[in-house]
Order: sequence, then structure tokens, then C-alpha cells
Amino acid sequence: MSPLTSSELAARIVEKAKSLGAAVAGVASVESLKGSPTHRIYPKIGMDLKVHWQDALDDSDRNDVAWPADAVSAVVIGVEHNIGQPELDWWDGKGTPGNRILMRINRELAKWIEATFSIKTYKLPYFVSKGGIFLKDAAVTAGLGCLGRNNLVITPQYGPRIRFRALLIDREAEATGPLEFNPCQGCEEPCREACPIKSFNEIVYAADVLNQSTLPGLDGSYDRVTCNRKMALDIEEAVMTVPAKDDEHTEVMQAIDEFEEGVTARLQGDRLPSYCVKYCRRCELACPVGK
Repeated sequence: MSPLTSSELAARIVEKAKSLGAAVAGVASVESLKGSPTHRIYPKIGMDLKVHWQDALDDSDRNDVAWPADAVSAVVIGVEHNIGQPELDWWDGKGTPGNRILMRINRELAKWIEATFSIKTYKLPYFVSKGGIFLKDAAVTAGLGCLGRNNLVITPQYGPRIRFRALLIDREAEATGPLEFNPCQGCEEPCREACPIKSFNEIVYAADVLNQSTLPGLDGSYDRVTCNRKMALDIEEAVMTVPAKDDEHTEVMQAIDEFEEGVTARLQGDRLPSYCVKYCRRCELACPVGK
């Protein structure tokens, strides 16, 4: 039997990912990802969400994506987080239920790829600092959607109500994107109106400074620092439900700190936590695409 072509390989992988539970799946080339917008600008703005700019990033300070030398293609999967299942996005001290689904699909898909095609895979963690890649760029490059004016990936089927995960492989699979799709053109921007902390009110990143036209929020108006402060408030609100002197309160704070640092944190034992962090999703839920 003749070997699979790169397009046939991509089609088989996408089909298998969907059979395992992915709502969408696609393939991007690693070389294309290396030149994608966020991968190009993050050395200039840094990874610290508490500041807009991270000055004097020399080679010793930069937190580059750790691309495996033999990685050729990226497989990107997505799982829908629809309005009727908000709990998929609730952080419970052990991650989110939605992310656990993504991790399970990624794990099973990698195992199948290795066994079926003798292809080496790299299952990527979520955080870039721990070996991950910028998933929004990966999803757009793989043709799963486009970057919207709310700085989220908007898919034709589900709008921005979706989460992504990726793995790398050491063989070429034909890229499935990018996609000619722009639902934000002419839109009245209910996503921006819905933001409770006005994260889109001012231009934060200028195109001439970053030397590219694709910016956070597309026009540079997405204020990641303000948005991150809202996420911190969401955490505080959740932790307030746990008595301050309760042992679980200490575990909660430690687990959140570790999670934010990219560590897979777990509460002691198998008991369910008595809290969950319900991060703000107003810009996401206000988007009319895919409803």
C-alpha cells in the first residue's frame, strides 16, 4: 500500500479527532505558526499580564516557544463551550471540565497517530512558559476561525464559545487553513459593549510600534492588563466562599497560584472543591456568531 499523501494524512487526523469528541480540528505548519502575529509580537510586549510592555527583553529574559527541532506540523483541536454548559469553563482547583476533555482527546489522538502512522507526537501543555504554543494563532492558522475584535478566535460554527488544545507531529500534514472568514466586518460590536471593565476603550498597542497590522483586538485596543485584573477579581470572589481559616482556603489559594504558573495543581484527595472560579465571559457570550 502506498504511503499517505500529506492531504490524506491531515484528513485522517481531523476525522479521528472529531470521532474522539472534538467539535473542530485542523492542521497548521510549524513554520507558519512561527511567523504568526502573537508569536512575533510577544517578545516586544512580554508575557507578564500585569504590565502592557516588558522592557529590555534580551535573549536571557525572553521566554521563547520551545519548538521541538523535528516538529513539522501542528494539530489543533477545539471543544465547544456553549451557553447552556457554563460549568465547562468553571475552574475548580483541578483545572476546568472543558480542559480535561481537551486533554483526554489530545492524549488519545496522539496515541492513535503514533500507533497508526509511526509518527512522533508532542502533546503540548496549555502555557507557553511550560512548552505550549499560542493557541489562538494556531487555531486561526489551521483554518478553524479568525481573530475577532474581542481578541478571541471566532469560529463559523460556534462563534468564540470554544476552547483549543494542540499537539505537534514530526511529519508534514497538509495545512487546513487559513480560512476566508470575517464576521466582525460591519458588526455593531456587542462584545465590546458587554465588557464590564471597558477593556476595549483605548488603543493600547499601535501598529507602527509593533510593526504589524494584526494587533490585540485587531486594532490594538484590547487591554490585557485591565482584563487580567477582572480575572483576579473573579478569583477573589470565588475564594471568598471558602472560610478564611478553613484548610481548604489555603489549598485553594495555592492551587490557583500554581495553576497561573502553569503547574497542574490538585487539591488533596478526591473530594470535590467547595468553590469554583467563574471567569468573566461577557465579550464571548455577547458575540452573535454561531448562536
